[in-house]
Amino acid sequence: MEQISEEQSKLLSSKEWLVKVDSQKSTPYLFKFHSSKIDLTCMVMITDTKSVWAEALTGNQIARRWRACNKVDPFVPNSAEENEAEEEWRLSILRNLSEIHTPGGMDNVSFEVVESRSSDFAFEIDCEAFKWTWETCFIGYKSSTEIISKHLVLPLLSVTHTVLSAVKPAGEMSESELEKAIDGVGRAARRSIDTHIKNVISKPRMNTSIRRMTALYNLCDHLPPISLTNEEPKLQIATPPRLRAPDHPPFPTKARDVSPSLMEQSNLAKTPPKLASSPSPSLGRSSVPHELYANAPKQNSTDDSATESDDDELGAKVTPVAAASASSIPGSPSQHSGFSQSSRPLAKPTTILKAPPPDSDSSPPRPPTKKKKETVTSSSEESEERRKRVAKLKSRTASARGGVRQPLKRGGKRF
Repeated sequence: MEQISEEQSKLLSSKEWLVKVDSQKSTPYLFKFHSSKIDLTCMVMITDTKSVWAEALTGNQIARRWRACNKVDPFVPNSAEENEAEEEWRLSILRNLSEIHTPGGMDNVSFEVVESRSSDFAFEIDCEAFKWTWETCFIGYKSSTEIISKHLVLPLLSVTHTVLSAVKPAGEMSESELEKAIDGVGRAARRSIDTHIKNVISKPRMNTSIRRMTALYNLCDHLPPISLTNEEPKLQIATPPRLRAPDHPPFPTKARDVSPSLMEQSNLAKTPPKLASSPSPSLGRSSVPHELYANAPKQNSTDDSATESDDDELGAKVTPVAAASASSIPGSPSQHSGFSQSSRPLAKPTTILKAPPPDSDSSPPRPPTKKKKETVTSSSEESEERRKRVAKLKSRTASARGGVRQPLKRGGKRF
């Protein structure tokens, strides 16, 4: 048989454990036996507390097994009387098996493990003129653990708890008193097995006794004592150790190279700025705001040509100076743009710059900026540009027919 069914397991639950020892290997074996005289069937289950083997036989198999073990020729009934005789004989064999598989019958029976080709585990029982061989099969590890837990471990824990917690020693109890104590513990365990196991194992008398017995079985050097009370633990929570900051960096760090532009700026910041001794007349002229030209008094149309020519001459003189001063101021459009001064038309000067305020002791010195080389324009180009601008201005004045004179436009800002 491959495994034990729930019905067969329930039938074996009401049977006692029998024990026999294999003298050759010194291994104890526990087994249970069940038989039914109505169906003429029998079943055996044997374990070494690690694995479980089992076998179930019918009436025909019982008759063939006994004739094979006792070397009797097979018999085939031919009449009704022979059939009745065969049934009576099979019933007597089953009755003898039931008598042998009892605690009293096992005392007079020899037990021997034998080799077999048709089973996983075979053992032979010999009692005077009665010989029998069981051919059992392994039921699997999962089924083995369930059988051992239900039929051996849990009942053994409950019985031990009953004996240790009883007021009267179990050896002095009568059969009726011991039955009442076992029944009370068993009914409580059946209602809630988890609570029962918790109460059994949590008892100090119980768990320390099991601990000491386990240490004895496993040959421990130090045997733990048996305690009757549980000690409450006293916890002392210590601060965990922290990592200390290393005195030296774990890996040598390599200094990064400074870019040439940053080095040049730091060198320029260290040099003091050079201040002009006296402001030039052209810079002062160019620093006049554009609003003053807008608010200037009106002149006659006859003086337009002279005024415009004078302004043109002044603008031509001021333009190089203003462009040079704009290039020296940080953040000016001439410094950020990549175009040279020669690309700009001289007729339209850039935004008029204010004169720098006089230095005071409280204001820190301004860091000098990198000066841009001025491009020198030729005289021929200047004269040609001046000639074009004068002609353009004259055309504007000729087109204007009286009215309010508009201020001269000096050009917009170039970015």
